[in-house]
Amino acid sequence: MSPIAEIIDRIANLAEAEQAAGKPLRTLEAIRQAGYRIVKARDGDRYFLARQSDLQPLLVKLGDIAEVRFGIKTGANEFFYLEPIGISVAQLFRGGVHQPAVPTVRVQNGAGWQGELETAWLRPVIKSPRELKTLRVRLDDLRYLVFMPPDDVRQRLHDTAYLKQRYPKAYAYIHWGEGQGYHRRPTCAARPVWWNLGSTEISQVGFVERYQQRYFVIYNEASVFFNKSFYYVNGDRLLCASLNTSVAQLSAELVGRTPGGGGGPVDLDVEMAKEIHLPNPAAFTASQRDRLLEAFEQMASREVRSIFEELGYPKPNRDYSNIDPHALTLQQVRCASPDRYALDAVVFEVLGLSESERLAVYRSVVELVRNRLVKARSV
Repeated sequence: MSPIAEIIDRIANLAEAEQAAGKPLRTLEAIRQAGYRIVKARDGDRYFLARQSDLQPLLVKLGDIAEVRFGIKTGANEFFYLEPIGISVAQLFRGGVHQPAVPTVRVQNGAGWQGELETAWLRPVIKSPRELKTLRVRLDDLRYLVFMPPDDVRQRLHDTAYLKQRYPKAYAYIHWGEGQGYHRRPTCAARPVWWNLGSTEISQVGFVERYQQRYFVIYNEASVFFNKSFYYVNGDRLLCASLNTSVAQLSAELVGRTPGGGGGPVDLDVEMAKEIHLPNPAAFTASQRDRLLEAFEQMASREVRSIFEELGYPKPNRDYSNIDPHALTLQQVRCASPDRYALDAVVFEVLGLSESERLAVYRSVVELVRNRLVKARSV
């Protein structure tokens, strides 16, 4: 019996394809001539006839499936970023980022100014990846607020009388900033209104512009702003989970650059971030999506660790001689990070990787990270 004869009764769309082709498709040659391929369903023992244009790639570039854009560039961090005094960011916005607990709050900026501002002008912001302890953004971990006009002011940016009457404290702070010359700085002066940072659109996924040993992509369910150390990525929890897999990290290591080529941290500009390959969200079955998200939830509930800790290595010594990529085993990864192992296992399954190929991904990540850090110490 020919191979096609064994599965012909399990080709779900055979009749439809034959009607479109105008002839029987009962041999491999007939199927090929009609422009079809036989594809096995990922979640069962069924087959389909599919044209090449209908097939989903297993790996896609981030820029092909999501918008990637810069975080906030203020041009005057000491003016726009403020710390609350006597109250934490989490306490101030315990009802949500659009429901501040008090109408005004005492704050201080990086230039030494202290005073009260209307809370409607303040939003939680992440200034540095170092502030984050988990993959999920938590208000408890944040220190800073960003100075941004509320919606009613955005609708009448040039109405100075309204601003002064409705928000006298913010008006006075803007006047103080102009007294310091912030409005003449290039980035600020280039805006139609120097103290208006522009778009208030927030994304759920935040990509770190630079990383050393901790590669991670954050899930922003708290709806906070990112500064320019992050990129906004227009995506959901599934996309965030996919970007946190070892396959995505391997791609980031390959497309990123190190300062001056001398090793050390990886820098990824927006265009590089768009080139990162990750598992195609459309390639997951419903069961695989559920498993991926379950593993991601477990990872997001614990502290983000260095890649060496994630994969079960000891703390690196000074020359990284105790980090041997070729000694790594899958059991070592499973024991050190069961949640990461489960996350990656789903992706490896989607990609059809064997155990040896899965191990090669992990070893390649370790080797690339180790080599750039060793190189940084030698220059």
